[in-house]
Amino acid sequence: MEKMLTSTTAVSSTACNGYVGYCNQTVGQVLWIGAHNALTDTGFALQRNQFVSGPALLDAGIRYLDIDTCAFVANAKRTVPMICHGYEWYLAQVHQPTVAGLLPIKQWLDKHPHEVIVLNFGDIADFTAVNIRGIATSTLQLRDELSYVVRQVFGSMAIWRDEPWDAAVNSNKATLGDLIAANRRVVVNVGISRSDSPNAWGQSDRVCREAWYPVALEWNDDHTDYNWAPVVQLVDDTMRSPCATNPQLLNKLEFQFHNALGGSIDAASVGVALNVYMESLVRRNGPIDKAPYFPFNLILTDHADKWKSYYPNWHRRHLKYLER
Repeated sequence: MEKMLTSTTAVSSTACNGYVGYCNQTVGQVLWIGAHNALTDTGFALQRNQFVSGPALLDAGIRYLDIDTCAFVANAKRTVPMICHGYEWYLAQVHQPTVAGLLPIKQWLDKHPHEVIVLNFGDIADFTAVNIRGIATSTLQLRDELSYVVRQVFGSMAIWRDEPWDAAVNSNKATLGDLIAANRRVVVNVGISRSDSPNAWGQSDRVCREAWYPVALEWNDDHTDYNWAPVVQLVDDTMRSPCATNPQLLNKLEFQFHNALGGSIDAASVGVALNVYMESLVRRNGPIDKAPYFPFNLILTDHADKWKSYYPNWHRRHLKYLER
């Protein structure tokens, strides 16, 4: 492994994920901007977590794509893995075949050879295997079918469990420059739980932590903005504190919300509130000499393209800390 890492030429003269300073940083050192429930821009839907396509998200600076998938029976045949949202069939929204959503991402990566992404297939809902409550379960069959689709689309660009490059990523030794030079530029997680598949790791093997704001976002007393106080408290209690205590390769701040009717919220105040929280992390971490957004190095949102004006400043501040 040491020979493999030293024999590749790290990219130093060209930006990696948009910044030269990231070329010599490992996956765990980089700040990742993520899109929750990506590739949901097509197909019939009562609400969408993202309004734009995979390439449009990538153009906006997103490098971590959280993708929900499912399978079901149609015309007496099991479907290919589909991009869906929901575990209960009467509420589930089916957007497009997974391969249709991934192919434009592969084409984008071919045109942008100095970019590394993470594909996180979190929610896996197999509607051919529901539990006694009618909830679709995450079957090994569907996870393996999904892995097959990813292999077909990305070929050798994707990194799989127990490969040498996988070991380098998980041990936080492979830099973005290493991965770019080797053209192993797609890190893959399949399923939320720790994985029992020999093909791919699950989200929980690499990401701290599966937590989000689970209730409807409410207005403040004056109805001039949303009430962000309970959000900040929950983020601190269920994300910041656990990930600071037991950090993983990626440590996730999930900042996505729904209203009382279940619709995702894309008001400008979400971006403002997120940026305010990020600034509060800077103030807290400065005196203890931690990275500015510690413990978070992954920021996951709905409508992630809408907050792109904030991303350059977050990256610059993060890089300034790394380059001390």
